[in-house]
Parts: sequence; C-alpha cells; structure tokens
Amino acid sequence: MFDRQTNPLEIAATVLKPETIMEVRNGKYTNSAYLILDRWALNSPDELKKLEQQGEIAFMMKLYGQQQTEARALGSESARQAKLQGMSDQEILELVGIDTKLAITE
Repeated sequence: MFDRQTNPLEIAATVLKPETIMEVRNGKYTNSAYLILDRWALNSPDELKKLEQQGEIAFMMKLYGQQQTEARALGSESARQAKLQGMSDQEILELVGIDTKLAITE
C-alpha cells in the first residue's frame, strides 16, 4: 500500500508497460481515466496485465467505456447532491451500482 499521495498513473506504471502508459497519456483521456487505471492496477493488477495483453484496441476501448460510464454517473444531479452531503466519488458509484472493478473476458 502507498503511504503517500501518488501522481496520476504512478500506480498503473508499476503494472503496465511503458508503451501502454505513453499511449494512455497521448490519448483523449481525462484525469478520471488515469484514476481508473490506478485503481485497477492497485486492486486487480493481474487482470490489468491480461487486458493489456489483449491488445491496444481492447485495452483502450475498455478504459474509454469505464471512463464514460463513471463520468455519466458522477455528472448527474443526484451525484452532485450526494457530493454536497460529503459522499466520495467511489461511494456515489457504488450507490448507483457502477462496477468499479476490472473484469475482463478472454
């Protein structure tokens, strides 16, 4: 576990190839995608490696899809209200039933 705040993609860089990290940095991803990758790297490193092995298109589509799903949920009025009440993004995602775990099919 990390005993300090990390930079975006710092955790993911411990799991993924440097080329993959560079592709993500050069892609059209928001900071939330970086946080998603770090979360996946921390919670499911083996699954993340398997996803990377499926190829760039599969990897990027999975990340983009998760980024969009979470952005829609967190951009809603109910999420805004929940944030005003002190809920974290993770709690909001869980509350609305968004699966934040990485699950891949081979």
